[in-house]
Amino acid sequence: MDGVQVDEAGTGSGEVHDAVAGLVADQLAAGQHLGVQVAAYHRGALVVDVAAGWLDAARHRPVRADSLFCCFSVTKALAAFEVWALAVEGRVELTAPVARYWPGFRAPVTVAQLLAHQGGLHRAPVPLTTAVLTDDRAGLDWVAALEPAWPPGTASGYHTLTYGWLVRGLLEAVTGAPFPRVLGPDVFVGLPDGAAARAAELVEEPAARGLRWLDGAGPAHPAMEAMAPSFVPDWNHPAMRSACQPAFSGWATARALAAHVDRLPDPAVALGTRVQADGVDRCLELPVRRGLGVELGGRFDGGAVGALGPNEAAFGHGGHGGQVVVRDPDAELTIAVLVNLLPAPELAAERTTTVCEVIRALTGAF
Repeated sequence: MDGVQVDEAGTGSGEVHDAVAGLVADQLAAGQHLGVQVAAYHRGALVVDVAAGWLDAARHRPVRADSLFCCFSVTKALAAFEVWALAVEGRVELTAPVARYWPGFRAPVTVAQLLAHQGGLHRAPVPLTTAVLTDDRAGLDWVAALEPAWPPGTASGYHTLTYGWLVRGLLEAVTGAPFPRVLGPDVFVGLPDGAAARAAELVEEPAARGLRWLDGAGPAHPAMEAMAPSFVPDWNHPAMRSACQPAFSGWATARALAAHVDRLPDPAVALGTRVQADGVDRCLELPVRRGLGVELGGRFDGGAVGALGPNEAAFGHGGHGGQVVVRDPDAELTIAVLVNLLPAPELAAERTTTVCEVIRALTGAF
C-alpha cells in the first residue's frame, strides 16, 4: 500500500494488520499524519506492525519499523513500571513516605500518591526554559523542595512536567544508581547517541497545546502552574531530545513499546493497576481513573470511551500529539501508536482512538 512500509521480517500480515494499514493510509491521505507507527500484540503474537509516512517535514526520510518516535507522556507510565518492579521486589513500600527513601524530600507524600499525581506537586519552575527542563539536577532539587498545593491524597492533579523529576528522584534514591536510560530493546529515556538518523522530527501545529477551557484562566490555575501555554518548547532541540526527563523524553518504536508493556509481569500489573484516584483532575478538569502511574480504561459519562477502551481492567497512558500505549489483560491485547505530527488535542485523540477501536473490534476485545 503506497506510503506504508511493512517490516522486512514479514510480521505485519493478516486481517487486523491489513485493516490498520488501510486506515493509516487513509489518515495519511487526509493529512492527519506526517509519520506514524502502529503495533499490536494479541495473545502474545504481533498482529499489527505498520510503519507509514515520513520522519521529517521535508519528506526525505520514510518511516520504517525500526524508526524511533518520541513517546512524550507515555514515558510517565514507563517510569512508573520501574517503581512497580521495585515494589514487587519489596524494595519500596507504596504506603511509605517518599522521604523515607529520598533524603531532603520535604512533602509528606507517599510513594503511591506520588505515582498517582495526588501529591499536589505539579507546579513547574518559573521561569520555565529549555535549560531548566534539560538540566540534569535542577528539576530534582526543585521538586524535592516543593510544598504541596493541597493536602496529599485529597485530590489528583496531572503533574505535567514535575512527574518525571519526582519518579526519577525516587528511583535513584531507592536504587542508588542513575535512572536507567535503556528500559528495554529500542525503549529509551533520552534519545541515545548515534540514533538521530532513525529518529522522528517533531512537527507541532500552532493549536497543538490549546486547551480551550483554559482561555481566560489566570496564572494560578493548576494547569497553568504545571506548564504555562506561553512556554513553547523546541522539541527538536538536541538537549530536549537527549534529556533524562521521564515526563516526556521517552523514545521507542511502536513494536518495542507494545512488546515492553505486553510483557510486564502479572504481579506488577496487579499491583500497579489498583484504582488510586477516581474523580475530576484539578489540572485537566476532566474525570480520570488512575492506578499507580497509569490511566485506567472504562466508559465516560454518556458511554463514550477513549483510546484505552471500555474495559476497566485496561491500563496505559497517552502522550502529547496522540501517542498511546494500552494493555487490556482481559482481552490479551496491547496496542502502541506513535506519531510525529502534533495537531490540536481533539484531532490527536480522535485519530489514535479510531486506530485502537479498529484493532479492538477485529480482535474481539470489546
